[in-house]
Amino acid sequence: MCFSHLWRRGPKIQVEEWGINASQRSKTSPTQHPVPYLPPSHQPLRTQASGSIHSQTPVDTGSSRDQDRAPYPLSIQPQPSNTSVPSTNVQSRPPRDSSEQNLGTTFLANASNFHMENLNYTSNHYAAQKQGNVGWEYLLKAMSTNALHNSMARFDPPKCDANTRVELIHEISTWIEDRNAPTQFLCMTGAAGSGKSALQQTVAEGCVAKGILAASFFFNTADNTRNNVSTIIPTLAYQLGQKSAALRQMIGVAVENDAVIFDQSLKTQIEKLILDPVSRLPPSELASLPYAILIDGLDECTKERDQRALLCAIHDTFLHRRSIFRIFLASRPELAIFEALEPGGHLHEIVHPIRLSDDYDATSDIRLTVRRNFTEIGLRRRWEHAWFTEEDVEAIVAAASGQYIYAATVIRYVSEPRRSPVERLRTILASQSGTDHGTKPFALLDLLYTLVLTTAKEGYEAIDNRHDFLLILRVYLAINAVNLNLCISRQDKLLGLEEGTYESILCDLRSLLVALPNSGHGPGGISRIQIKVYHKSFLDYLNAPERSGSLHIPIPRSIDYISRSCFRSIDSYSLEDIRGGTTLSDADFKVRYKELDLGLLDCAGLLWCSVLRTRTPESDDVAATSFVQFGTSGLEKIHAWVMHPLVHWISTPPWISDGNPRYEFVDLWEKHVGRVFLDRIKVRQVIFIAR
Repeated sequence: MCFSHLWRRGPKIQVEEWGINASQRSKTSPTQHPVPYLPPSHQPLRTQASGSIHSQTPVDTGSSRDQDRAPYPLSIQPQPSNTSVPSTNVQSRPPRDSSEQNLGTTFLANASNFHMENLNYTSNHYAAQKQGNVGWEYLLKAMSTNALHNSMARFDPPKCDANTRVELIHEISTWIEDRNAPTQFLCMTGAAGSGKSALQQTVAEGCVAKGILAASFFFNTADNTRNNVSTIIPTLAYQLGQKSAALRQMIGVAVENDAVIFDQSLKTQIEKLILDPVSRLPPSELASLPYAILIDGLDECTKERDQRALLCAIHDTFLHRRSIFRIFLASRPELAIFEALEPGGHLHEIVHPIRLSDDYDATSDIRLTVRRNFTEIGLRRRWEHAWFTEEDVEAIVAAASGQYIYAATVIRYVSEPRRSPVERLRTILASQSGTDHGTKPFALLDLLYTLVLTTAKEGYEAIDNRHDFLLILRVYLAINAVNLNLCISRQDKLLGLEEGTYESILCDLRSLLVALPNSGHGPGGISRIQIKVYHKSFLDYLNAPERSGSLHIPIPRSIDYISRSCFRSIDSYSLEDIRGGTTLSDADFKVRYKELDLGLLDCAGLLWCSVLRTRTPESDDVAATSFVQFGTSGLEKIHAWVMHPLVHWISTPPWISDGNPRYEFVDLWEKHVGRVFLDRIKVRQVIFIAR
């Protein structure tokens, strides 16, 4: 299934752009806009003969802004006194001062009885006024102060604990400072809660200390000023202007020259507000200009279309023009960035990739962070005795599964100054073992999982509502848990789903899990695609209805779905299909096995028994009911499958490591199902017959 049409749907957010509400917006018609001010190179040329005027270039009056989005008129320059300016009621235009109001051209006031020939008059008043101050003011209105690395809106941002992530920070910092490196773009992808923002903040502060941070932008899905791309280029340009007075003036003039610049493409904005002004700096000033640009959380830009647009703009401008800047971007591996970095993507092989969740083990750093913070809690309380044990630390580290978000959430929860750290730690440990469901210590973590899961669900349902998104996801995870190494594409066929359904279900969940080729290979050398869940706490969240709320799918429901799917697959074969082939040679039997796809029968039989191994009393009832409904003919087919005399002719399938599926079925039945399940079948059979 193709990825290209699977757009991630973000929440629809009504935003008053530019900070101007409907009552303040301009009602100016297109004909009411003033004539644009022309730079000196485009001013009409006055000849030396009697003051006649010939225009060197056509005067472009410009097109009107959309009336509902106009924060300022097309012309934001003072108008020459000899230009006729229609009246306008645009309120956001800067007022003229008294000196400008009296700038009519007057020669030899009150003079008389004199004669003048070949007068050549050129006024540079307005050109001299063009210092970019007006444009800079409009840039300030278009940027997001909340997105800065040191913004008050991000007070107490996440940072790497001392002496943690040392090697990774060194790798990133070394890459940034190596201006001769073949790549200009570092993309760090990682699961939700893997510490991407903490790394970005730590690296940003390190770049500030070294004097090399040119600009930064931290996306945030809950902040309307930085959950879209409309403010990112003005924000980056503002920070560059703060580093150089010459850049500030040129950026301001660029806005004055094109008052609709903030409505144009990201590529155009980068060129006009950043790259073109930078290219005009003197070599000495260019050499000392900071060059590190940091962008965090691209996945928190709510529109996938905008995510793609920014990646393309970076490629087409900063990278294509080989600018002086080195860009460090961090994001969850959502569809836009995933496709860009994959083979065939426009960023493949031209970026320096860091796969945070796949290539770096943070276990030792998490242990150090937990131990240090727990120790500091005791010091703040002035406790002389140890209030936690190494076993407590190891329990937190084990539950974290290499992801910082769990440990960070635990530390925040335990550190609450108005609560007992001891009691709160006990609550955490009890919740891990499932013995205490009375509190919700992971509210922040649950909020993140709810956000990711809801967004993925809405995105899937917007393009395909044939299946229950949450149920299919839980079924995939349940099959994954029984460790059959069953390829997920095979699962789709077994479950009666369309080919490639797993791609649609999982495409917006890459921050929580990923479909990866297994170390082994299937028939013909084809890799087996299986699900890897990055974070154990995500499974804990899904299994706890008090945490996942309306997103919770009970385990019996997923087992019922798997059981019915397995029985349906088994029932699709006739008894002759299952029993036949006993007189065939080994080679012919293998051909028959492949033609009838008897491997699917093996999958269905063993998967059903494997799922029952993890049963509960509730799931037993559900599975027993499905089994009874399966009927006598179904039981006969399972019996024929298990008792086939030629099973040893078929080599061990690639998706099972211990032996033949039929032998495994018998073994599982005897060890984990057996008499208890048969007794339940008898009970359900009586109820079924009575109904």
